[in-house]
Order: sequence, then C-alpha cells, then structure tokens
Amino acid sequence: MLRHSLSFLVPGRTLRLLAVSLAIAAAIGFSFPPESVSAAPASASQEAEAAEYELDTTTLHMGTVVSAKLLGKTPEAVKRYAELVESEVKRYDDMMSVHKETPLNEVNRRAGEAVPVTPEIAEMSRMALKIADETGSAFEPMIGPLVNLWKIGFGGNEVPSDEAIKKAIELVDHRKVRVWEDKGQWFMQIGKGQNVDMGAIAKGYIGQKLAEKLVVAGATHGLLDLGGNVVAIGEKFPGQPWRIGLQSPDKERGSYFAVISAANESVITSGAYERNFEKNGRRYGHILSPVTGRPVTTDIASVTIVDSHGARADALCTALFAMGWDKAEAFLRAHPEVHAVLLKENLEDALVSEALRNKIQPYDSNLRMHFIEQQGS
Repeated sequence: MLRHSLSFLVPGRTLRLLAVSLAIAAAIGFSFPPESVSAAPASASQEAEAAEYELDTTTLHMGTVVSAKLLGKTPEAVKRYAELVESEVKRYDDMMSVHKETPLNEVNRRAGEAVPVTPEIAEMSRMALKIADETGSAFEPMIGPLVNLWKIGFGGNEVPSDEAIKKAIELVDHRKVRVWEDKGQWFMQIGKGQNVDMGAIAKGYIGQKLAEKLVVAGATHGLLDLGGNVVAIGEKFPGQPWRIGLQSPDKERGSYFAVISAANESVITSGAYERNFEKNGRRYGHILSPVTGRPVTTDIASVTIVDSHGARADALCTALFAMGWDKAEAFLRAHPEVHAVLLKENLEDALVSEALRNKIQPYDSNLRMHFIEQQGS
C-alpha cells in the first residue's frame, strides 16, 4: 500500500507548511527530528524561484516501512519520484526477499549449485564478501543458519540447544561462496547446507541504489528511510543539510542522543535495542556471532555509520557493534574512510570520528563525546 501527503514549500515558511508532514513522519518512525526555522521571509521573486512541492510517501516492503520525503518543482515531478520509489522497492523485494520465491532465495534453495543471479545480487554479494574479509567475519553474510535457528525478530523466543547451535555454526563460512560472471550472466554458489542472509547489508544497498535512480530521474534533494536506514539526497535547502536524529536506545522512538547533519550520504544505525527477547532474566539481541553461535556480547549500545556507500555503512554497523568498544575503536583508527559514532552501553560516552566533529550535535546533556583521530583522516 502506498500513501502520499503533498505540501507546497517556500523557504522561510517551512515550519508551518511541514507541520502535518512531520507529524506523519513521526508516526511512521522517520529518523529525523523537527527543526526550528528562523530564516527571514523571502521576497516574492525569491519565493517564486525557490518554491517546491514536497511529497511524503510511505510503502511497506521487505518486511519494513519504507518512507520518502521527495521534493520537486511541480506536483507531476514529485509524483513521478514517488512512483519510482514504489516500483524500485517492489522490484528489489521481488529480487532479494528470503520470505518468498526470489532469485536470491533460489541460491539458498539450490545450495551447492551454480545459480544464475541478477547483476544487483552479484554486486551486493561481492561487497558483502569483501566486508566479511575486512572485518574478520564480524559481519558475516552466511549467518543464515543461525538466524533461522534463533528467529529473533521473527517470533523466536527460545534459546536453542548447544547441539543445534554447534551444527549451525559449521555452515557459517563466507569463504565457501563464489560469485562470478560468464558470458554476461552472473552466477552465485554457496556450500551445501548453507544459507545466505543479506539482512545486514540489503537495506543499505537498496537505499543507495534508490537514491541514485532518483537523481537520474531529476531529483536534487530528498530523504529516504528504509526501516531506520536513512539516505540524504542533496541538501534540504541550499546551504542547509538534512538533520538526522540518532535514536536513544533507552527511550521511546523519536528521542535522540545526538543529531547528524548529512547531504548525499547514508546515515545508518545498528543496535540490539529493537529486535530482542528476554528469557530467564537475560536479554538476547538479534545480532549473532558466527563464532559462538549466540547473540553477541558487546559493550556498545549502538553504532552509527555515515557514508556515501549505503551498503558499506549498513554492513559495518553490524560489524563494529559485534566487535565491541576496543576492537571497534582499533578498526576505526586503521580505517580513516569509515566515519562512525559509537555509543557505549553506559549511554553517556560516545566515540566519534574526527571527520564528524562539525556534523554532530549532542541532544543529551549527559553525553560525553570523545573524538578519535584516524590515520589519514
């Protein structure tokens, strides 16, 4: 189902015109907070030149709410962008969902065989394998057997037996995966009994590709939210970046510990505070370790990555969260191209890449930000 809300924007009057749109966005879980606007009123000529139409659209695919704030010079333009969002998200859902018959799910069904796949699946899978190597499997795209065993976030509320976990671990190894091209056709092959799970990279990849499609279609600025994976297209207005709220793990949705200014990049956050279950007084999060076969034990509450490559940002969020504070800090020091915000489990200390110093604004008065110098940053 696709829902639209159309508004007419003029700089200097944004707050009044966006009131309804922001209320809708908050209701569906958009990750950016309302902004106070204090710009001086624009002249009639400036208004005529700068005025735009905004369309807020919401659809449900891939088991998540996909929201978009789309801007354009005409109602026809923003409607065209909205239709593009709907068609592309559906196309990727039909291509990559593991909950129905799709080309990616066919790889799992025919584990051990060479299976034809789309160029998009091949590209995403090659990225996933590369990041798995770089992170020592802290991000592991072949985590599927463990995900299917625990089912956290999909109705699972029981701790599997040690024997079942051990059997599943034996199948978790991205080094057994091959992706190659032959005469213009891409193929993918996983090991027998294996199960690929791109849940920790797919939304980031799709968001990035969707933004690229919108830009080609003529969009110059807008905001996409794929279940909390946010992509900022251009700036909100010239000289005014989008402001993306970073969710406080211990508070209700819409409460932020900090805000990131973003333009032409993805802002993706990962944590175990939304998908988990409790058993015998212990909480089990959805991010699983390929080594222990159990939810990771970490001293990090959440990880946010700011990157122009959405797929990389998505995968690295999971990896750094799984690493824990010390290993994640060491990884960041060795990888200056990765810009991150790590919130410690005490919810008071945040490790922030120096490159984000001028982009981050604390919202929690108790937050202590520690900026980290990265080699070559």
